Amino acid sequence: MGMFGFDERYAMFDMTAVDNQFILEYLPSASGDQVKVYLYGLMQCCHPQADMTLEQLARELEMTEDSVQAAYRYWERKGLVQRISDRPPCYRYVNVKQLMLSGAASPADPEYDLFSEAVQSLFEQDRKIHGKEMQLCYEWVEDMGLPQEVVLTLLAFMKETKGKSFTFKSAQKTAVELAEAGIATATDAEHYLQLEKDVLRGSRDVLKRMGQYRNPTVDEQNLYRKWLKEWGFKPDAILEACADTTGGKPSFKYLNGILNKYHEKDATSGAQLREIRQSGDSAVQPLKKLLAIFNIATLTINEDTLAQYARMQELYPDEVIQLAARECAGRGLDFEDTLKTLRSWKRQGLRDRAEIEESLRQVNRQNSFLEQLFALWGRRSRPTAADRKLLTRWTEEWRFGEEMIIATAAYAANAEKPMPYLDKLLEDFARRSIATPEQAAAERAEHQQKAAAPAARPVKTVREQQYTQREYVHTDDGLNQMMAQWKEEQGDAQ
Repeated sequence: MGMFGFDERYAMFDMTAVDNQFILEYLPSASGDQVKVYLYGLMQCCHPQADMTLEQLARELEMTEDSVQAAYRYWERKGLVQRISDRPPCYRYVNVKQLMLSGAASPADPEYDLFSEAVQSLFEQDRKIHGKEMQLCYEWVEDMGLPQEVVLTLLAFMKETKGKSFTFKSAQKTAVELAEAGIATATDAEHYLQLEKDVLRGSRDVLKRMGQYRNPTVDEQNLYRKWLKEWGFKPDAILEACADTTGGKPSFKYLNGILNKYHEKDATSGAQLREIRQSGDSAVQPLKKLLAIFNIATLTINEDTLAQYARMQELYPDEVIQLAARECAGRGLDFEDTLKTLRSWKRQGLRDRAEIEESLRQVNRQNSFLEQLFALWGRRSRPTAADRKLLTRWTEEWRFGEEMIIATAAYAANAEKPMPYLDKLLEDFARRSIATPEQAAAERAEHQQKAAAPAARPVKTVREQQYTQREYVHTDDGLNQMMAQWKEEQGDAQ
């Protein structure tokens, strides 16, 4: 231990001198993490901690150990830091003034120099690559682990697709994707980046198909990339889907919704899209005929109406659907009632058009007969399903003929609810085997005669004679209770 030293808290209240030459010459081109690492290490030089490690340094700076080492590699290339050892990591800071005054060159880094020359050669005399741009490229190599040949392939791709003036930061996202995909060779990078070329070319083709002659935006290219990579569409399928954008304002967003529907049907080629569209047209024509039956001008053919017609087709073929539509239109019902009618026929167990038409003929016959009854009663309402159900019971279950029903209906003319009243009369006749109008008339006359006869004089009943038999209980309590009840009854009789 030396004769002199600082208190362990001295560094907390002391200052660390930073040379202005560093601030003017080196700080502007360095990243925030690089400056942070340099300054913290400079403080450690002035007030060293014997137990300082790379792990502790990274923790105190809230960085990863790899990021700290990458920052020191940067300062090594600048000549401000010298690496003394790797295990454990040990660095020696070089005086900035001495470096500037002596004009000493930065320590040779042949690999970095060769890489810099390769990057600059891509642009030749068209563009001068600055230090920040070169540093960003080298970070892709050092921090992301991309091989230099992959980075050079990426830069060549950006120059081809974006032009020589592209910003290196705009290539950052693609560089990250290449690193995450584990691209290790220039050939792999070319294959990967070919998709990006296809995205740019395809996006431009879509814009031309929409009548727009401009470069696609980043968001538009992202959508096209999703169609190719995630949904698996072929370029010809995407252009084929543009034909469906005529119903609205063409845009990538609108086209995305159209492609999503084809994606749900696992269609990826232009031929598959055309086949689906043609099958869709085959569904449109029957729907047009259906709407014509209702003579609806305001109802359009869209997803909702097509879906509703598809539900109808799940029940019956087109000819039956049109039959149901004519029935609904004839009764003043709406398009939506067609599906309800079809479901009603299905619940009745009607299987095909022949059975349905026979059922409709029966309904018409029943309605015609019921209208005769309503006219007899002076009613002008239309027969309902409940009315027809009662008529079916009268004719099929109780076997009454029309003459019998009409004759009995005359007896219900003055009833508040003639149909239920007629049903009760016929039920009574069926129970007593009264089956003809003559039998019904005779029964009716007998009933009226009994109703007109004087009522028999009621027999007077003496209250004292109306008593119930009591069970005798041979106990004093039972006797007392019986006597008390008897006295109460006698008191009531007085």
